[in-house]
Amino acid sequence: MTSSLGISRWKDMAQITGSGVRAAAPYDGLTYWDYNWRKGGGSQRMVEISKRERFYQQEYCGCVYSLRDSNRHRREQGRDRIRIGLKFYGDETAGND
Repeated sequence: MTSSLGISRWKDMAQITGSGVRAAAPYDGLTYWDYNWRKGGGSQRMVEISKRERFYQQEYCGCVYSLRDSNRHRREQGRDRIRIGLKFYGDETAGND
């Protein structure tokens, strides 16, 4: 198994890898694949694929605390709040302020 969390530059790779290894450990034959997608242009490739496929572009981690803090920061910067479900890669106008 693996996780898509590691592609984000905001995430701690050591924490993600450690969690994956610990989650897989109790199960015989299950391993955590800790490939670093950030290396070798992986992040840029993710953006290219996401734009081509028009993936949803979530602007916060997904938890209520991140949404609250992100919206607070945006308000302080004079930006509109996050509008959930409206922003997609490749559509530079949808969901933007």
